[in-house]
Amino acid sequence: MNHDDTQQADPLDHPELATSLSQPLRDVLRRVDDGDEAARAEALPAVSAIVDAFAALGLIEFAYLAPGADEEEDGPIAWFEAGEAIFDKERDTVVIAGSEILEVFDGPITLEDPPEHETEE
Repeated sequence: MNHDDTQQADPLDHPELATSLSQPLRDVLRRVDDGDEAARAEALPAVSAIVDAFAALGLIEFAYLAPGADEEEDGPIAWFEAGEAIFDKERDTVVIAGSEILEVFDGPITLEDPPEHETEE
C-alpha cells in the first residue's frame, strides 16, 4: 500500500465528529465542503459557538507565521492563546481573537525540527 504523507485526511471524515457533533451539523458542514454558500451561512453561528466555548476553556491556541526575508523561508512564529471566537457577519467567517502571546519561535519550522512548546507560566 502506497501512503502519500502530503495528503491530509478529510477532517469531516474524522471519527470524533461522528461521536461529538450532531448529524444535522455534520450534514451542513459536508454541504459547505461541497461549496454550498447557503450552508456556509447556516453553519457559521454554530461553528462560532463551538469554537468560542473551546477558547473560553483554554483549549485553543493559534499561531501567526510571519513572512521571512525571502520566499523560501518563513519568519518567526508567535503562538497566542485564543480568548474568544465570534461570528463576523461582515467577513462571513468565524474570527478567533487572542492577545496573550505564549511564545515566539524564530522559524522556519520543519517536521524534522519542530518548535518545542513551552508550558511554563
